[in-house]
Amino acid sequence: MKGAAAALSMLLLGALVAAAQNASGPSIASGVFTAAQAKRGDDAYQASCSGCHGSNLRATDPEAVDLTGPGFRAKWNGKTLGERFETIRDTMPLGNGNSLGDKTYMDILAFILQFNEFPPGNQELVPETAKQIVFVQKP
Repeated sequence: MKGAAAALSMLLLGALVAAAQNASGPSIASGVFTAAQAKRGDDAYQASCSGCHGSNLRATDPEAVDLTGPGFRAKWNGKTLGERFETIRDTMPLGNGNSLGDKTYMDILAFILQFNEFPPGNQELVPETAKQIVFVQKP
């Protein structure tokens, strides 16, 4: 009887956690940026980021990191898009952080997400919304 009660408690706890996550904000898998935003981000990325991070998001500079693949997903997993946005904005381009404007940094973040096969949606990603969205690795 104790085992059944414990199992039921764990099931209910899991349901509550899932409901809380769903209520806390949009899901990265549900489309949190637009295709147009990702296209602008691609253009900005190619102009400002690809010299070090590569046109295919695979670093060409030994000091830069890949922005795609398992290492990228593991590093971003569990972080909010707001945290990722702030890191990119404050540190990139190297030695010239915070030089592109928030909208351009958001566009670049949208491009990185789309390149990593996250779907576009109907609303542009903005800093306030990004704070609520947690990066979760694709299965």
